[in-house]
Amino acid sequence: MVLVVIGLLKFLQVIIFVDVIASWLSPDPTAFPRRFTRLIVEPLYAPIYAILGRSQLGGFDFSPMIMLLLLNYIVGTLNGLG
Repeated sequence: MVLVVIGLLKFLQVIIFVDVIASWLSPDPTAFPRRFTRLIVEPLYAPIYAILGRSQLGGFDFSPMIMLLLLNYIVGTLNGLG
């Protein structure tokens, strides 16, 4: 069961990474693949936006980096369990 959760978390990390790269290549959030990735990552970013606000520092959004670090920490913790 732990391996399934770890696999899901790693999949989320890939989706976040794809969304970041896609945002550099196509800033339009309604274009493919961003339309798909935003459906997945926006709910993940919501708590971060609630804490930090949606303001971007010099046009840079730190929420993907924070979420990747958090997911990496959770995966590391789960690896210690199983």
